Amino acid sequence: MTTDNIENTLPATVEQKKRSILSGLILTFFSLAFSVLMIEIFVRVAFDSLPPSMQGDIQHVRRVPWDKERLVQEFPFVIDNKFQARLDPGIKNYPIHWRDAKFTFSTGTVWEGHVVGLRTDGPRWPLQILAFGDSFTFCWTEVNDCWVQRLQNDYGWNSVNAGLAGTGSTGQLALIEDIGPPLEPKLVIWQWYPNDLSDDYVLAQIQGKTESLAGAPSPDPVPDAKGLAQYSAVYTLLKKWLDPPKSTSPYKHYVTREVNGREMLVTTNEYPSGFSVTYPLVRYGWQRNVEAHEAGAEFIQQEMGAEMILVLLPTKEEAYAEFLADDLGEDYIHQIGESRRMLMGVCEEKGWRCIDMLPIFQEAIHNGETIYYALDFHLDASGNKLLAETLHDYIIENSLLDSAQ
Repeated sequence: MTTDNIENTLPATVEQKKRSILSGLILTFFSLAFSVLMIEIFVRVAFDSLPPSMQGDIQHVRRVPWDKERLVQEFPFVIDNKFQARLDPGIKNYPIHWRDAKFTFSTGTVWEGHVVGLRTDGPRWPLQILAFGDSFTFCWTEVNDCWVQRLQNDYGWNSVNAGLAGTGSTGQLALIEDIGPPLEPKLVIWQWYPNDLSDDYVLAQIQGKTESLAGAPSPDPVPDAKGLAQYSAVYTLLKKWLDPPKSTSPYKHYVTREVNGREMLVTTNEYPSGFSVTYPLVRYGWQRNVEAHEAGAEFIQQEMGAEMILVLLPTKEEAYAEFLADDLGEDYIHQIGESRRMLMGVCEEKGWRCIDMLPIFQEAIHNGETIYYALDFHLDASGNKLLAETLHDYIIENSLLDSAQ
């Protein structure tokens, strides 16, 4: 080979290597970008199947980059000095997707111009049932699966759903006093859940009626999505892995357990139940809660001329105690139900009509019904159906309303 040939070959070889390296880098970049894109699409399509912790980590990421809708939409609460929380009227088909609970809702009003948006299309006359409560009355299901709607659809009683998600008994009493007399129902059904006690404390704080009181430690909040975290689930997960946020709580708060073939999310037993009156916050809420029910019972009877039924709902952990007691401990589960048993004691003392749904739910679960969502803590469609059936039977047995169907 001549010297000229060697000189001509070497630059060509170096240039080829440069082009090869550049091509490899470009291919690697596009392969990586394509992989990230496929993962981004996958986590959105398979969101329901992701572990609960991962769902929580990416819940604030946008569903699609060009729209502000998140993978988990925030509930459109309006903080209210009178009711604690409410919705605006006129909401249409708002999507809710919390863990394994997925539905849409719309809001109407009891009369034109009323400030509170309710999950109702307005009263039908004569009105038999007016239902109050929190998200368990608002219902974490499609509207036709809701127990209030079932009392109308399945049993023919004209019913209005006045459930206010995110409220306690004190805020619910304010709504009873506000809309109850003009609607003139024959029967008021008032639903209760243990977190009503902490909600009653929150409303008192909003109204400036109490100082800050100690309660159970809260789970770490999910950081709000900012910058690239608004658009990319992969970025959000990598950021948490590489730069985990500092924990403000020493507890896990939630664990998953296999129960009846379902991976169920339940509270841990690492600390006293957040519903326990051992906490000053809950003790304060308990007093407000009892006062609200005493005032409500008197108002419903004397000012509205109606009958009242209190419906006490247990937690998922209590209802599934048969399957969780060995793991979580009987004492812990017993502590969760402390305030419910206390309120049943008040019911007996006052002579109120009260239904404790715990034994009814436990029997149904023992027989294979789900009653609660596996991951969310609300009643599913089967739990709402059983609640409606129980109320129907109680109403008929006690001759509180004529049988409409």
